[in-house]
Amino acid sequence: MTRIIGGFFALSLVVFFAYPFAHEAYHRYEVGRRLDTIMDERDRAAFRAWNGDAISFGQTLYDRCGRVNGPNAPSCEPYRRAIQ
Repeated sequence: MTRIIGGFFALSLVVFFAYPFAHEAYHRYEVGRRLDTIMDERDRAAFRAWNGDAISFGQTLYDRCGRVNGPNAPSCEPYRRAIQ
């Protein structure tokens, strides 16, 4: 009985500590998939090297688009939708 409770406790600890990492990895995958259609090869390489979260990378792309095309430009709408 003690083995079962100990195993359950150990499994619970693994899940407790692994969940945030798995959640961030999945979120990064989803945002990367949505951004993939609008990024060029240079942006994809920068995304692979990005150490922050995916939303902050998408925000930098959206900000760059806003600086180039003007704030709230229709051409920046795909970036805004990808990071929501």
